[in-house]
Amino acid sequence: MKTRTLILIALVVVGAVAATGVISATTQSSSTTTVAGDSDVTTPDADNYTRLYVEDGYRNVELKPGESDTVTVSVENGEDEAVELSPRIATPPTRSQPPVESSWVSIESDDTTLDAGESREFEISIDVPDDAEIGDYSSFIAFTDETMQYPGRPPQPIHSASIHVNVWQEPTVQVESDTHIYTHLKAGETMTREISVSNNGDQAVPVNPQFNAENNRRYRPSNRDTLDRSWVSIDAPSEIPAGETETVEITVEPPADADRGDYSATVDLGISDPARADDQGYWQQVDLSFQLWTEPDDPFETSFSVSESTSNATLELNTNRYRTAETGQDADFEVTFVSPDGEEITAERSQLTDSGQVNLGAQRDPTQTGETYAAQGSHQTFTYELDDPAAGEWSVRIMPTNTMNFEYEITRSEDT
Repeated sequence: MKTRTLILIALVVVGAVAATGVISATTQSSSTTTVAGDSDVTTPDADNYTRLYVEDGYRNVELKPGESDTVTVSVENGEDEAVELSPRIATPPTRSQPPVESSWVSIESDDTTLDAGESREFEISIDVPDDAEIGDYSSFIAFTDETMQYPGRPPQPIHSASIHVNVWQEPTVQVESDTHIYTHLKAGETMTREISVSNNGDQAVPVNPQFNAENNRRYRPSNRDTLDRSWVSIDAPSEIPAGETETVEITVEPPADADRGDYSATVDLGISDPARADDQGYWQQVDLSFQLWTEPDDPFETSFSVSESTSNATLELNTNRYRTAETGQDADFEVTFVSPDGEEITAERSQLTDSGQVNLGAQRDPTQTGETYAAQGSHQTFTYELDDPAAGEWSVRIMPTNTMNFEYEITRSEDT
């Protein structure tokens, strides 16, 4: 055969149906071309290969054990004479995923001789056996024996379609609770979250939670772990019986002298679901993030000016109601105005306002399941008034209780 060139389009294929007249797979290959190292040649010489075109897009098939599927792959002969094809499973070694077993694959075609300029469709069928293990499998369907090899790599089939098969089953274990936990916690106090897990399978599944601290501290670089393991306790059953729902309790209790800041960690629930691959544990990972704060010893103080025409000064303090509700305690403030001559005036709250917003399109909080409205941004506003203040430089001292942040606004009413 005269010197020929190749243009190759690789693809991923999957499938499976029973068929007659199938082509048996072999694993040997011949006619291997070795490509020189990067310092000599960076691309292979296309003149050395048979000019065949394997056409179709990338395919990724998901099949349960016992299921099958079929995919059609077209091969076109770009040569000016007939080419004999030899379709087969070809699996180079050292692949990151286990190979598709040759017994799963059949390639249906009445004739493997491809005339000059002819294009033909091949049915690649995959039949996953009932006892197949859950996981991902990959291989090639090679249409000729020609391969190409780069230095340090195994030979790769040239005229081929790659196959990726995801063997899966319906999960039997489900984490019913929200696994992304973000909250605020005062040093010395305790926070507990319950994670509900249901087992719909026909056998008990073990539970073995594992704590994983992240070794980075946000906003304040440090060599120590973000979240100390001694702060966390996990109460979990040893297993979840078939058809039952159990609860895993995660409790965080930082000491009273803990540094304030942002902390994070993860908890792998350690659940073995027979219907999930062992390397896919993301579904049972609980992401735990919280901001640790400390109660102040001294009040916050700020100053403001009062003119001769000022008839009234109003202080408004706004705090996030949701964050204070997490502690089960109501936010409050002690407010003291200090006049220009140093007199201290204890202010009484004159008004308390609750506010929030509702969004019909936003995602609802997990506690609002089934509700039409998504309530967001609940706040409380505390109002304090100072009547007929003397002109000059005033200050106000604000001592917060049961809240980690607040906004303040001072308004002066002036006579015209």
